[in-house]
Amino acid sequence: MNSPFDIERLRNRLAIKYKFIFYKNSQFKEKLTKTWNKESESYKFNNDNQPDYLADYYHIGNSLGDIKNKKILEVGSGSGQTSAYLASKGGIVHLVDISKKALEFSRRYFASKKLPVKLYLQDAFDMKFPDESFDYVWNGGVIEHFEDKDKITMIKNMWKLVKPGGKLLITAPNAYDIQFMIAKKILQIRGKWSFGSEDDLTIKRFKKLSLNAGINKLLIYSYNPIVGLWFFPYGREITNVLGLNSLASHKLKSPFGHVIILCAKKPSK
Repeated sequence: MNSPFDIERLRNRLAIKYKFIFYKNSQFKEKLTKTWNKESESYKFNNDNQPDYLADYYHIGNSLGDIKNKKILEVGSGSGQTSAYLASKGGIVHLVDISKKALEFSRRYFASKKLPVKLYLQDAFDMKFPDESFDYVWNGGVIEHFEDKDKITMIKNMWKLVKPGGKLLITAPNAYDIQFMIAKKILQIRGKWSFGSEDDLTIKRFKKLSLNAGINKLLIYSYNPIVGLWFFPYGREITNVLGLNSLASHKLKSPFGHVIILCAKKPSK
């Protein structure tokens, strides 16, 4: 019998009780675009050597494997900085986003690195690419902004673009990063949370969503138990003083790590 404190059951009950609102129609799409146009104003060119970015590069690079000459699509690319790292390793990068401002930042960022990129102003739910046209399809920090049925649709849309033998990779915030969840709630109460509605996942839920999308063989784990502290006032400064802002600390695997990473390889025909 399930425990009365089962976190999965509790989250489902809360979702029903309070009718969480997510971006699922044209009105919410407009709000989502506005949110990320505004967020793109905070993007900076000097973030890519921070330990959290380096940890992302490490885990994403290891999960994907050989990158050189691989055709890579990022769906909901935001700043595009992680994909720029993949381009620097020889990947042929394509970026999709609904925010013109985000794509403009990516254009300038790639140009500053003298890296090629192709940009597409498209919706993740209505992409115009042929099926099985990319070696790797990925995104990070996107899927948690949608309700479960739309999460499943997004996973399916991305999966069908993956070539046989290619890989799908998705990252999302971990609901078991307790320090992050507390900091986020404080920011929401204060009206300082800038990322819109967010339904952070557990590994268990992420696996179930993937199974419902037709993907049953995957690698999934969480890492970076440090970055959640950064969402508190002076969090970065405190972790610096404590000596925690090293690559080793940020790339550490942990059930309480901030980032869940899911990777699945499509069977070859």
